[in-house]
Amino acid sequence: MKKIAAFLAIAALAIGTSSCEKILDFQANTDSQIPADSAILTISDAQELLVSVYDVAANTYGGWMQNIPEVMADNVADPLGLNGEYAQIWRWTSSFFNGSFGGQYRDAYIAIYRANTLLEEVADLEGATPDAIQRISAEAKFIRAISHFHLVRIWAMPYGYTSDNSHLGIPLKISADQTPQMRATVMDVYASIIQDLLDAEADLPTENGIFANQMAAKAMLAKVYLEMGEFTDAKAKAGEVINSGNYMLEQDLTKRFSDHHNDNLPAEFIFTLVSTNESTATDTIVDERGTGYVWHYRSDDPNANPALKSSQDMYVAATSDTSDLRGQLWYEARNIGSPDEFYVVSKFNSSFLDAPLLHLTEMYLIYAECNVRLNGDSDDSGLALINALRQRAGLTDLSSLTLNDVMRERRLEMAFEGDRLFQLKRQGVQGEIQKIRGVDWDCPGMILQFPNFEGTAQGFVYNEEGGCN
Repeated sequence: MKKIAAFLAIAALAIGTSSCEKILDFQANTDSQIPADSAILTISDAQELLVSVYDVAANTYGGWMQNIPEVMADNVADPLGLNGEYAQIWRWTSSFFNGSFGGQYRDAYIAIYRANTLLEEVADLEGATPDAIQRISAEAKFIRAISHFHLVRIWAMPYGYTSDNSHLGIPLKISADQTPQMRATVMDVYASIIQDLLDAEADLPTENGIFANQMAAKAMLAKVYLEMGEFTDAKAKAGEVINSGNYMLEQDLTKRFSDHHNDNLPAEFIFTLVSTNESTATDTIVDERGTGYVWHYRSDDPNANPALKSSQDMYVAATSDTSDLRGQLWYEARNIGSPDEFYVVSKFNSSFLDAPLLHLTEMYLIYAECNVRLNGDSDDSGLALINALRQRAGLTDLSSLTLNDVMRERRLEMAFEGDRLFQLKRQGVQGEIQKIRGVDWDCPGMILQFPNFEGTAQGFVYNEEGGCN
């Protein structure tokens, strides 16, 4: 059976909680280290710490981090009066006092810190074998890379904003030293991300149970290379995943975000945060990983008034072709014809939904876009992939493929998954768009302000204030 790379709560229970409680209780501040002589003594301790790295990453990426860029773009309606912090970022006026988003930022760095601790200590632990050292180090680098990647895209201007990418990025943390750091350049941050993923690709096993495997690293490389405008490399990595034969498109559009039994995840999931609501002979295991999506979008109560709703522009784009199953299944208009008409999103109407961070649909979209940009899709291989997505959505095939076709399909397929803002910014870098919701794509408010605790680094440079006009 195909192995799915994912975090599963039951794995933590299987490892046990008897050793090194302070590992799992770690809080990211300068007074709370993980001393090697008392916390990480054996390879079993390292495995427990590795599980906690996945755990804190799952807390961050179960919809919470994805909601931030989605609200900043053009898919989400104005959340006026429903959530003050989301209203701030919808209007591009976030401040360093913005608490919950600072919490997502902090959690991502907790995952990075724990990964760094593993990388520095694992080789010297009791019971460490070459295979265990290689695997644990590769998984730690994978999580460190995806955490830096999500942070730099939200808190810094995109790759390509300056010709040499010398503009400021985020604090780049590649050691367990918790001394406050200044911001590295975007060039340096991306160089570190790529190196971590290349190392993970080389050293992760092809099968790794429920955790990150080699294909997850390849898929993440495709995503990062696309962000960098390295279309040849992005196409190559996406192609390797597509052609591996390990994954297949899930034909039921309601199953990408749903409650799946842990032994029956969709065949297109590459790296996934898995919720658990299952019973064993001795325990009931409850662990919900998609709360960032569910708590803000869920709309299956007919009287629901979710905090985040579809914009009219997104709703029209998704439903203008009445044959499109994505429009039929993922959206619903409420109060039709009244001044209070609004559009809810039904994509996340599930308890204990799983949150895929990497899936085959996105690999199809990356490959198709790159092939159009590189050679006009002269071999029609990108067209075949886009038509496969359209067929799943109940639409007729296209006869040829343009960049606009690919970007439209990407918007429809990836809606509300935290993707839209970054695609618009990439197009801004390429000179293909100038505005997002009527303001410059690169105005100061298009990135979040850093949390105020970063100011403990003397001379730390915050992002420009002023929002977008």
